[in-house]
Amino acid sequence: MANKYPTAELVGVVMKQANTGEYIPKEDQIDVQPFHSWRIGKHTKGKLLEPGQLFLTENNLIVMLVAIKPLAFKNRHTINPMARFLTTTVSETVKNQLLTNYSKQM
Repeated sequence: MANKYPTAELVGVVMKQANTGEYIPKEDQIDVQPFHSWRIGKHTKGKLLEPGQLFLTENNLIVMLVAIKPLAFKNRHTINPMARFLTTTVSETVKNQLLTNYSKQM
């Protein structure tokens, strides 16, 4: 298939920018975060780096990447595509708290 492109499932938490300019989880309680999935799409811009990286969804939500899971090309339509990877990352404190919470849920 000539139009195949790399796919991956991206697990993340929706973030918001605080008055200090730092990115924090949109939900108030950092220990009860809803983790959601997006996927890399055909027209995704930017470069996938590592957990803690921020990306934009097609609805312009800012999301912190928590985990990367393999995704078969044929299963890609079951997950919403994301739009763009950002070069911005969250603070180490926020990143570590969210990664710890995610690992507890798994």
